[in-house]
Amino acid sequence: MEGVSIIICCYNSEKRISIVLEHLMSQQVDPSINWEVIVVDNASTDNTAEVARRSWTRNEVSLKIFHESNPGLSNARSRGLKETSYSVVSFIDDDNWVENQWVQKVHDWFAEDDKIGLLGGRGEAVFEGERPEWFTIKQRSYAVGPQAKQTGQVNGALYGAGLTIRKIVWEHLKSSGFKFILSGRKGKSLTSGEDSELCSAVKLLGYQLFYDEDLHFYHFMPKERLNWPYLIKLSKAFGRSDPIINIYRSVLNGYRGYHKFIRENILGIVLYAIFQVIRSSPGYLRVLLFYNEGRREEALFYRNVHRMIESIRLIGSLSRYVSTIKQWSTGARIPLETKLLVEK
Repeated sequence: MEGVSIIICCYNSEKRISIVLEHLMSQQVDPSINWEVIVVDNASTDNTAEVARRSWTRNEVSLKIFHESNPGLSNARSRGLKETSYSVVSFIDDDNWVENQWVQKVHDWFAEDDKIGLLGGRGEAVFEGERPEWFTIKQRSYAVGPQAKQTGQVNGALYGAGLTIRKIVWEHLKSSGFKFILSGRKGKSLTSGEDSELCSAVKLLGYQLFYDEDLHFYHFMPKERLNWPYLIKLSKAFGRSDPIINIYRSVLNGYRGYHKFIRENILGIVLYAIFQVIRSSPGYLRVLLFYNEGRREEALFYRNVHRMIESIRLIGSLSRYVSTIKQWSTGARIPLETKLLVEK
């Protein structure tokens, strides 16, 4: 059914959920557009569900609350998608405050262009504490800032925060046998990469990633996340997802020769990861010598180290992952083309 479903995946969000829902209740939407809000309580141990229920007062718009006992962002999103009623699904994090025309804008974009599979907007940071001096150069790690130079198609990946998907794209993924290799965050764990993997899979299906610079949301930054050690943890998590994401990129771009070797060949993946650690070591040593916190060289070094560690850990599995991604993407394209013709 045409319309917009908003999914909020929550873990112990009782102190954050009310303001998220307040911004959704202020939406200015054409009365002809159907929309709903779905809160997925993902193994919380607090009163997230009850606080959400009490906070919602816009009675003409449905608020649904579901409990997902299996921890992990992918499990919560899958449960939310299973429960949605409408054709466009927007994922709002429990610390995202969307503009009052969010629902209207995402609806209009997907209605206008059926090639769009995923849509992202521009996040603006709201700081609980002081803004760190280094924040601007690392804001993308926090899903903040522009995702492209201007509104239009995106070649890379989109933030998971404020990410909107066409529901039929998700159904295409599942029906074609797609399964996530990477994992989103589980509770307080900073595992990552699921959003980038989703973006790659959607592009392999033949859909576009699109960015609207006028689609705004505020991203609340609690003070416990605004420190350099936390940013280093994020960098390590990104590094652990790099080997798999690079396989997707190689398949997507049809790399050959050297570029294919360092992304799809086990030896090439490990050797290149080691080379990147060696290459970034001088910058890290300069940081240590001058104790210069906030330097991107330190974050890059730790990302490379954990990319190397994960590449070595996955030696026995990398060939299988390469084969799985290639086989899935080749098989998925055929039914997609048929389905697109049927849709039109």
